Amino acid sequence: MRNNLILRALVFSSLLLAIGACQQKKTVPVSNSYYPKAQDAFRIVSYNVGALHKYIADVNENADMIGAMVQEVQADVVGLQELDSCNARHNVNEIDLLARAAGGWKWYYGKTLDYKGGAYGNGIITPSGVKVVKTGKINFANPTKHESRGMIFIETDKYVLAVSHLDHSTEAYIQSQIAEINAWVQENYADAKKPVFFCGDMNATPGSDAIKALEEHWEVISNQGVEGGTTVNTHRTIDFIFHYKRSTPVQVLGATTLVLFHNGDANKASDHYPIYVDVKW
Repeated sequence: MRNNLILRALVFSSLLLAIGACQQKKTVPVSNSYYPKAQDAFRIVSYNVGALHKYIADVNENADMIGAMVQEVQADVVGLQELDSCNARHNVNEIDLLARAAGGWKWYYGKTLDYKGGAYGNGIITPSGVKVVKTGKINFANPTKHESRGMIFIETDKYVLAVSHLDHSTEAYIQSQIAEINAWVQENYADAKKPVFFCGDMNATPGSDAIKALEEHWEVISNQGVEGGTTVNTHRTIDFIFHYKRSTPVQVLGATTLVLFHNGDANKASDHYPIYVDVKW
């Protein structure tokens, strides 16, 4: 009798442990997102992920968490900055990890510089069913001793998205990068019959000379006045999403910085918060 009681106790304890483990791994349904998405909205997310190592040492753990965050907010496309690829710092392809964690998405990577035997750059992830008709990247001219920068873009059957991480060292250098972005969009997408978007870490604040230069051809559609900014520690707004003025017009349905998640901690995932804008056209 005593042996049976002990056996039952052990089985019950094992069940409790198993239930606890399942509860820890369970993700909250997207219907409970802090940022509900309208049925006809197209949600663009931009995120400087800080090479997945700002506060969490395990890049796989961080990628899994960010992937769950992407699923929770029901993103339709994500522009990413600061991605390591198979270098001595992180010997993994970080954008591949993120794309898998987001739900088996497709990824597009643009190296901006050689780094520790591998690469470092920007990327875009999209759901697997998206029809991409063109991809490309630009390596910006760099007459300085500062870090090289670049831009990646994809064109789908419905929209264009370009992503970059601009320099912060000198005003002249950042203006030269903006000039290349503006020249690219005018040459390739003037009067485009689909909307053209541009996003990323601009290393510049609202009203700065850099943002004013971009606004000659682009309209800011992300929230510039969001409380707390887009950076975790400095609380500055330096992450933006733009729409090219000469492409198909869009209606902005909502935009803010993504701070609250059921399935992740935006204060630990990176030193930037993700931002989003909901549009329709």
